[in-house]
Amino acid sequence: MAFEGGKVTEDLAFERRFSEYGSGVQPEERTQEILDVVEDFMHRWGYSVRNLIGAELTVEHLGSRPEEVPDLIFRMAALDYFEIVIRGSNGAVSYGGWLTGTLPVKVSCEHVNGRPVLLTTSRDGGQIRHAFDPLTGYRPDSEALNLPLHAARRLSGSA
Repeated sequence: MAFEGGKVTEDLAFERRFSEYGSGVQPEERTQEILDVVEDFMHRWGYSVRNLIGAELTVEHLGSRPEEVPDLIFRMAALDYFEIVIRGSNGAVSYGGWLTGTLPVKVSCEHVNGRPVLLTTSRDGGQIRHAFDPLTGYRPDSEALNLPLHAARRLSGSA
């Protein structure tokens, strides 16, 4: 945990590869519903199989219940993107949005729409704030001045 601007944040660790379906990947992290969401975001954003094979994975509870079933965050290989699979309050799995930037990814104590704000690091060393929207999931704040061009295009829908 770290203090930033008087608020406690938690750094997320990306220590496992999703493609290593061994004992390190829990059964609730590899259900058919999760694979369907992964397939959808791979197609939507034009990822290659190579991006998924090298994707690193972390789990984090991002606000819905049940707490014992965490949400998944994929750090896509060779790209400055993170993709999120979330669970709703009824346990249903869905696409949870995207983050742009580099490590570390921090979970802020600030909440928007019932979920924590996530922070990534921009190439210039600043932070990129990502808030949750119930319709689109996580995405960078539209007012962010330090977004890479590819992320600004993705945010505007022209990616």
